[in-house]
Amino acid sequence: MNLASKTAKILQLIVVFLLFAALNACSVPISAPASKNPTKTPEVMITPLPTATSTQFVCTETQGTVVSQSVPSKILPASISLKIYLPPCYDAKGATRYPVLYMLHGQTYLNDQWLRIGIDTAADQLIAEKQIQPLIIVLPQEEASMSDPFTAKFGDAVVQEVIPYVDNALATCTERSCRAIGGLSRGGNWAVRIGLSHPQLFAAIGAHSTPLFYGDLDKIPTWVKAVDKLEDVPVLYLDMGKSDENRQNILQFEEELSSLGVVHDYYQFIGFHEEKYWSAHVADYLRWYSQHFSQAGAQPK
Repeated sequence: MNLASKTAKILQLIVVFLLFAALNACSVPISAPASKNPTKTPEVMITPLPTATSTQFVCTETQGTVVSQSVPSKILPASISLKIYLPPCYDAKGATRYPVLYMLHGQTYLNDQWLRIGIDTAADQLIAEKQIQPLIIVLPQEEASMSDPFTAKFGDAVVQEVIPYVDNALATCTERSCRAIGGLSRGGNWAVRIGLSHPQLFAAIGAHSTPLFYGDLDKIPTWVKAVDKLEDVPVLYLDMGKSDENRQNILQFEEELSSLGVVHDYYQFIGFHEEKYWSAHVADYLRWYSQHFSQAGAQPK
């Protein structure tokens, strides 16, 4: 074979080799046969969205409000003036029913006396600190606070006119276990007379520096014995300053309650028969009243 023929043969082989390589590079590989037992595809774990839930309303207010009202009276010569403390977030149209504390002022004073002593400020703080439940505080005014308590009709007006008015106008818990009455000095005298003669209305009575009206000490056994069961007599809180001018009268009052077996708390503190003394203990009073309110108070109706 001459040189030209050999060269042509080599070129032919090179062309064939290049064509084969090109065809092999462009081919698509064949997939392996599927397994007879394929692996199961993992399930996708879907986390459900949280469902909407109703949350209890949280009060963010820190101060209650004081409003003034006037109760028409057929018992007294004139309407009865009220100052009313409403707790933070009070809603007259809401479902919550609040316990009610009636607090009576002293002789020659008006129904702003307890406010001046600081009962509203103390209530705000104690409610915020959850030491007491939210409550309504009603402060009725006795216009004729110098009148003879034997002929005065203030007590009758409180029972027959003020309490029904408050329960009708405000979001109150109307059960006995949600109602208390208290007062200082002459107001305490009224609180004891009203509370013990109407035990079906009140769970607790507060007698702060209370000497009692003349003759009421002798009526206490009659009031107590008129109740079917001793435990149905409202529980009482008695306190006074050790230098109170009515100390002996208050001691006799406490001794009478003890002899009758009436449940009561009795305290003597440093102080006189004056606003400075009551102001120093107003938070103690509110804590005590709150302890004796049923938990049914401040609950949905």
